Amino acid sequence: MVMAALSDHPKDLHRYILQDQQPVVCNDELTWRTFMNDGGNLLVANDPAGMFQVITVFLGFNYGTTERPKFFQTTCLGADSENNPHYSATWQKAILRHRCSIKCGEILTNFEAERAAGIDRSWEFIDCNIVPGEMQFILKSEADALKAMPQDKKHWKRRGRVIVFCFDV
Repeated sequence: MVMAALSDHPKDLHRYILQDQQPVVCNDELTWRTFMNDGGNLLVANDPAGMFQVITVFLGFNYGTTERPKFFQTTCLGADSENNPHYSATWQKAILRHRCSIKCGEILTNFEAERAAGIDRSWEFIDCNIVPGEMQFILKSEADALKAMPQDKKHWKRRGRVIVFCFDV
């Protein structure tokens, strides 16, 4: 007989509402349903990003675990990654993820315009990270990063295969 292993990170089965942009447990189902039925309570941000649309919402539950919560979802509509949204634990991280997705959308839109004009800066985007003060766009290779950004710019730096947008510059 095979025993299923218990997860090291238990699921959080609570319902949540936002108070001052902080997820708080809501044990009253009627209060939670009323909160969730008001779209204004759920929408964190909704912005155009070139030829894409970036939407970040509060989920009303923890999509992650108690140790690694995920209360907010950011989706870039019209992108290949539309079916793979990003999740954040806090309002502040969700806003950063949202801004990062806007930049990605703008970069991809500009890339398509350059390609249509005959400029070849082909590169393969893998993922993005947010760390204090910067957004990092991870490309498949250093050669891809060099093609995408031949030289550093005011807010942009290239570090190996990573293109970095610096907020503080």
